[in-house]
Amino acid sequence: MKSLNRLAYQMSAASGLVLAACGVLAQQAEDDSYTPLGLENRPLQTHWQGDSPGALQLGGAYTSDDNYMFGEYNGLYNKGWTAIGNLQWQDFSGAGNYWQGYVSNIGLDTREGELTWGKPGKLSLSVGFDSQIQVSNDNGRTPFSGNTHQVLPDNWVSGTDTSDWPLLDESLHGFSQELKRNKLYLDLDTRLNQHWQLETGLSYEEKTGHADVGGAIYVDQSSGDAVLLRAPVDYATTEATLGLSYSDQRLNLAGSVNYSDFNNKDDVLTWQNPYNNFSSAVRYPDGDGGLGLAPDNDQWGGRLTGQYLFSARTRLQVDGSYAVASQNQNYLNYSVNPALTVDVPLPANSYDGEVATSTLNARLLFSPLRKMNAEVFYRYRDRNYDADRNGYQYIRGDGQNQPGTDFTVYNTSHDYTAEVGGFEVDYRLPLRSKASFTYEYEEDTRRNAATEHTKEDRYILGYRIQPWSSVTAKVEVQYADRRASTYQWAQSYYALLDTGLINATPDNQRYINHPDLMQYYLANREQWQTKADFTWLPADRWNLNLNLQWRDDNYDASELGLTSAEWYRSYFSASYVPTEALSATVYVGYDYYETDQQSRAFNGGPQKDAFEIYPPLPQASDPSRDWRVDSKDTSYTAGANLQWQVTSDIALALDYNYVDTRVEQDMGTDPTGTLSVSDLPDVNTRLNHVQLSGTWQLEENLALQLDYQYYRYKSDDWAWNGVQADTIGKVLTFGQGNPNEQVNYVGASVIYHWQ
Repeated sequence: MKSLNRLAYQMSAASGLVLAACGVLAQQAEDDSYTPLGLENRPLQTHWQGDSPGALQLGGAYTSDDNYMFGEYNGLYNKGWTAIGNLQWQDFSGAGNYWQGYVSNIGLDTREGELTWGKPGKLSLSVGFDSQIQVSNDNGRTPFSGNTHQVLPDNWVSGTDTSDWPLLDESLHGFSQELKRNKLYLDLDTRLNQHWQLETGLSYEEKTGHADVGGAIYVDQSSGDAVLLRAPVDYATTEATLGLSYSDQRLNLAGSVNYSDFNNKDDVLTWQNPYNNFSSAVRYPDGDGGLGLAPDNDQWGGRLTGQYLFSARTRLQVDGSYAVASQNQNYLNYSVNPALTVDVPLPANSYDGEVATSTLNARLLFSPLRKMNAEVFYRYRDRNYDADRNGYQYIRGDGQNQPGTDFTVYNTSHDYTAEVGGFEVDYRLPLRSKASFTYEYEEDTRRNAATEHTKEDRYILGYRIQPWSSVTAKVEVQYADRRASTYQWAQSYYALLDTGLINATPDNQRYINHPDLMQYYLANREQWQTKADFTWLPADRWNLNLNLQWRDDNYDASELGLTSAEWYRSYFSASYVPTEALSATVYVGYDYYETDQQSRAFNGGPQKDAFEIYPPLPQASDPSRDWRVDSKDTSYTAGANLQWQVTSDIALALDYNYVDTRVEQDMGTDPTGTLSVSDLPDVNTRLNHVQLSGTWQLEENLALQLDYQYYRYKSDDWAWNGVQADTIGKVLTFGQGNPNEQVNYVGASVIYHWQ
């Protein structure tokens, strides 16, 4: 905690849209996680290394246009030429030792490499580097210049809101948003004897560049002069680990200790106030706003994993860890504006606190009967804070002098313990089928939370059958029931504020969130889930897969907040391998996610009374002031992949991905009320991505490879459509637009193998 006079890590007013898509389902498909599309925008992978001791790929590539979606992670974000360079080498000719090395993406900001020397089965020493880059929307503009202290032009003319700044347009200039990571590492693994092995690692990583962040100057929640800013990033992280493992026929143990140190070279981000509100000490040109940046911290930890084989039918597995994270960096001042009056100093020089985290996972697996397998498991997770509770008479939003003692706020600890116990049994049945049943009981305990205890029962019933050698089916049904202790809606209010302010506030207004608004992860919930996987091999060269999933969450005790959520997913894939030289795969998918949320509109003061039952009702007690939003996210995906060895010398590869998403937000109100709302515009996003690759084997050790990509991405997010820097009166934005990219990528390279 670097500063208590500002909110660290505020979200920007407009966040980027991240698309995700999944690949073809495996035959025994489990839950598939989405992969960010930016990670997939590389040329198709080819086996250019082969089986030779060394391979070198050199060439050039051209990207047709500047972009930030296609090249978000792959380094291909600038229009123009880039070098293609990859090297792989290995040498096992030495007496009792070997060398291995590789360097990839030499011509891009995503290059990486590693060199390893070792003795087979005895020793391995590796040194390497890894460079990554992430680019973000770069068509925004800002009048600010500078890094950790951002200032306005010398001729700036201020005003009470963004429409009052006559020189704004001529002061705006573009900027880039890039985050770079550069990592160096050293790993040493050595086998001490037949049973013992030592593993060590050391790494150093720097992360530099700029993200974005929102900041505001204010005196209370009713008003604020807000801006979007470039957020400086200049981090350094050092990590070290030392591990020792033991193995024999029955016992396997692995223990490790690790240390990490995070150092932020910047303490605070400040900006010159462009508005002329508040006092002369705060408004333009002398006033500043400030945001505390991520604080320095370090962590020590250890982990122990093990397995013991009691017999061929019984084994025990254990995985436990313990870590302590500490933070003692000096606090910032209560305000970055030195002219503001501060009579009461900070209660301490730093947070000087620790958080201890413990985990334990234990499983006993055994076979009590010839056709039955069973498992008993226990999972434990604990987070424990060790920090003094202090009162901070902080200045709100750098906007006024230090308030009185009644406005003191207190830091709180959020200790947390979760325990899960249960069992699983499965039994083999006729027709190559298996039935399974799982029961889990979870109990969570929280400190300084609205709900102190939650308890949940989970029941999972599964059935798998293979009636014919070409057909496999798996069905699973899960029911979960979470029950929460009494919802203490005022807990956060009393934990945060001083008794002086509490006593001065009417008792029917002492809350932060409305008493009927329950946090969804602490509320009662009934959940149903179903999964079904079907695989059919209609012929030797065909493989068909269908995956269906459904989940329904019902928050039956919640009147306000999230009241229900439903998710449905279906994916179908077909693979065909007519010959050893040709294979093809196609897939289609559909995702649907819907949520219902309820809220209530009310003002402060007497209208904040949420407990009146007789008319005239204050707004916070009046159900006719309720409004709701029904959100629907729909996603369609399709794709195809083709691998074709045309001749012994020519190979072709094709990959196509299509994603179409829509977000709908339908608003509604109580028909007896006076509130008026309208639906938010739909947000549509579409992606078409084609990748082609061809390899021509010129000679036994020499090949030519050609790569082509077509990338089309378009979104129409209403939050960015037509929004200029001064569209919102009290928020200076970047005025950036929606991504609309059409990129062509062409690459040509020569691959040489040597013996």
